[in-house]
Amino acid sequence: MSIPIFFLFTIYSIINVYLPLFLRNMGYTATLVGFLLACFEISGLVFPLILSPIIAKKGKYSLFLIIFAVAMIIIPFPLYSIPGLGVTAICLSLYAIGFKGAVPVSDSLVNSILGDKRNNYGKVRVAGSIGFVSMNLLLQVVIHVDTITVNEKIFWTALPSALFLLSIIFVPGLLHFKPALDSSTSEEISLDTKVKKESIFTTLKKFSPTYWFGIIALFLIFLGLTPSTRFFSMYVDEYLHSDASALLWALAALSEIPFMFFSYRFIRKYNTISLLIFCAIFATIRNLFYICVPNLFGAALGQLCNSITYGLLHPVAVIFATEHAPDKKSLVVSMSMYSVLAVGVANFVGNVIGGFLIDTFGYPFFFVSFAILPLIPVIAYFFLKKKLNKQSKSTL
Repeated sequence: MSIPIFFLFTIYSIINVYLPLFLRNMGYTATLVGFLLACFEISGLVFPLILSPIIAKKGKYSLFLIIFAVAMIIIPFPLYSIPGLGVTAICLSLYAIGFKGAVPVSDSLVNSILGDKRNNYGKVRVAGSIGFVSMNLLLQVVIHVDTITVNEKIFWTALPSALFLLSIIFVPGLLHFKPALDSSTSEEISLDTKVKKESIFTTLKKFSPTYWFGIIALFLIFLGLTPSTRFFSMYVDEYLHSDASALLWALAALSEIPFMFFSYRFIRKYNTISLLIFCAIFATIRNLFYICVPNLFGAALGQLCNSITYGLLHPVAVIFATEHAPDKKSLVVSMSMYSVLAVGVANFVGNVIGGFLIDTFGYPFFFVSFAILPLIPVIAYFFLKKKLNKQSKSTL
């Protein structure tokens, strides 16, 4: 599964690093870029969450990954070829279904393959970081945003998805892999809409208060990270007046690899709730670096914090979602709650507010104000520490 993960995260190079710059290149203001990125997030929020129970029931993870990949290959053609805010918004929304759908499904597939060894998720996920770094280094050389053509945008946006599709098809054993299900999963579920809705709500009610605290904490962490995850390339281009965004993104991804690889050691030693709070503190520190040290050195320091705010945070969040899933049937739903709700809603809100704040108050106000948000779960944790640590499951 390492090869598909490698190519899946090459897609992140386009979405995280170059999509905001491509949209600016198309003539959109920071406010409109934020609106378009919000359309991307809200679509990626709604549809994968609706699809997750269906995917969990079918268990055909690879088939759905293929469908998502094909969508991501086709959509760049109208996205960059047909002008207009409405067309761009619709194309981004459709693209998001594939992109945001592929992430929780691939994570669920990895966890199903690993089985009882799911603490080793970080070792597999390292392949994604390597893919992200490799693609960023390539794009830093071949892409020049000021002079890039429409055909080049289409090619470089579609290429990673095509490689991801080929990896799903040709890696032995993936196409026909189906996870072992418990008895509750194998029960027949009526296709009646009312019954399906009841099934979803029943599943959500099974999750513990600790799980919901973790999801809210993750939401506030990722909301606080919006400046450095969604508007960083624009910050480098417009605030630092540099074209080194891809290189700085590669530095961030390189810094996360050792923490991603050895994350299982932290997870075994500390419970996941405590680690989430630790990562929240670094999310605040990261935002402050960009403004308190307003140059490429400060940007590099902020990017190195990605070692904690993603290298450690992501595998901790995945294990948190996995260990707090009530049963195997709920695994995809739990992963979707993390990937789509905690991350997706945070990015949606951050994008809507972020573009407006940049146009109205500038980058310093945007970064500093969002640095406050991850501190909220930190403060709440110290009031609820004993109760949360008692409820948090051990992954040993």
